[in-house]
Amino acid sequence: MELIDYAQYKEPQLHEQPGFAYNTYLCTIPLDFPRVALHWHEQMELIYIKKGRGTVSVDLKPFPVYAGCIMPVLPGQLHAIEGEAGETMEYENIIFSLSILEGKDDHDWCRLHVTDALRSGQLQFPRPLAPGTAIHTAAAAALDAADNACREKEDGYSLLVKSSLLLFLHALYANRSFEAAEPELRDTVKLKTLLTYVKEHYGEKQTVADAARLVGYSEAHFMRLFHQETGQTFVAFLNEYRLTAAAYFLRESSKPIGEIAAHCGFDNFSYFIRLFRRRFGVPPREYRHGS
Repeated sequence: MELIDYAQYKEPQLHEQPGFAYNTYLCTIPLDFPRVALHWHEQMELIYIKKGRGTVSVDLKPFPVYAGCIMPVLPGQLHAIEGEAGETMEYENIIFSLSILEGKDDHDWCRLHVTDALRSGQLQFPRPLAPGTAIHTAAAAALDAADNACREKEDGYSLLVKSSLLLFLHALYANRSFEAAEPELRDTVKLKTLLTYVKEHYGEKQTVADAARLVGYSEAHFMRLFHQETGQTFVAFLNEYRLTAAAYFLRESSKPIGEIAAHCGFDNFSYFIRLFRRRFGVPPREYRHGS
């Protein structure tokens, strides 16, 4: 498991085989983690709400969701997940590469009319897919069939999963909107640049001034925008990512705790211990031996 997967999902249940880029993660907010912070990736993601309610933000636009809703997130879109205060939200993440559904022919119909249109954001459809609608009925049946195939894991089950995903994409295509896609917002582009930088340089010294300079905003505007879109200050967001990275390395390596803390950007060991205990409820040594 890579750090980026651990940072978002902590305890994945992988439904895959070598060469088959399809994963599902069963998650609960706030039991597994308080939220899924703003992030993006190149895979298609489907957030299938099983219980409770909350908000899924896609490209800085919040969408209320509740049990049964399916929220497709297109490749490259910024997204975050929050549960409703005071209740538990259970959901399934389904993440897959669109390339597993494409043929190699230059004129492959699926790629030309569906998967490339999803990557570019040109294929428009209602979001979230809400229970009681035709698109939801078809989409939910396809995803439930894929889950069943993964659960049974009969020989050749990946064929059943792929066929189910194609049926899911057909539901999107059959219920597509012909309205023009909205252009990506400037703030979205800027935040994607920043989040990529954090992911790649979280162990290095980073300040609010550095972050604001990277995206070309004043410090005041940057702090206001970042808190508005993430619900956190930049420092809190960066520390949370660093702590998650430290937890990952405690699980995945035998490096000394002090070395892990320094690698993750904490130059004050006592401060690291205090933040780690506050975040995970136990000190790093106990976390390592208890995981």
